[in-house]
Amino acid sequence: MLPALRPAILLVDDDPTLLAVLARRMAREGYDVRTASSGAAALNQLDRGWPSLLIIDLMMPGIDGFELSARVKRIADLPIIVLSAVDASEAKVRALEDYAEDYITKPFNPDELVARVQRVLRRTAGRSHLTLGGGELEIDLASRRVTTGSGTQPLTPTEVRLLQVLIASPDRTVPTDTILERVWAESDGADPSYVWVTVRRLRRKLEEDPDHPRYLITDRGIGYRLVSERQGATTTAAV
Repeated sequence: MLPALRPAILLVDDDPTLLAVLARRMAREGYDVRTASSGAAALNQLDRGWPSLLIIDLMMPGIDGFELSARVKRIADLPIIVLSAVDASEAKVRALEDYAEDYITKPFNPDELVARVQRVLRRTAGRSHLTLGGGELEIDLASRRVTTGSGTQPLTPTEVRLLQVLIASPDRTVPTDTILERVWAESDGADPSYVWVTVRRLRRKLEEDPDHPRYLITDRGIGYRLVSERQGATTTAAV
């Protein structure tokens, strides 16, 4: 089994005083707190590892909260809480419809933010961690790793994005074209071979016998599905 991990939270705000106050408050709650004072700094943080949740100020110079949230959602379905001094219903609607799990208007009580973080993490916990086969396979997307009876292996960012797409629709076939659109959205000239190669690499990490997979299944001519333990998967081979 994987060791217990403290949920990581990335705080993004250009107000250094507020950033320090929130970081201390979240750390007292036991979270692994990371901070960024700009959208560009936040993207650099994400290159080094994904948090369990982001808290993003909407009104920042350069890459503002709207643009940063959109970029985050293109690479990973990470939960986001947005902060804003603007209490305009139009801004709230846009944020909540496009990418946010929750919206808090400044000024606010840090205790309220803690409560909302706890609620969002409870609601979204299944997105980043999955256990299959009665504990034989553990997928931890936030930490980018997979653990089987053979040990723990790291996952590449592309492998994580592909697994996110499949985990969002467990036991359902996701068409190859859909995977291409969601995993390689910013790549020019992406074709089905990108998916085939990534699936083969993933099977070597997930499956006891990659040539006869239990979990990552090909539905020939259609796409791929991630089989939950409920089905007790069997299927035919590989790509």
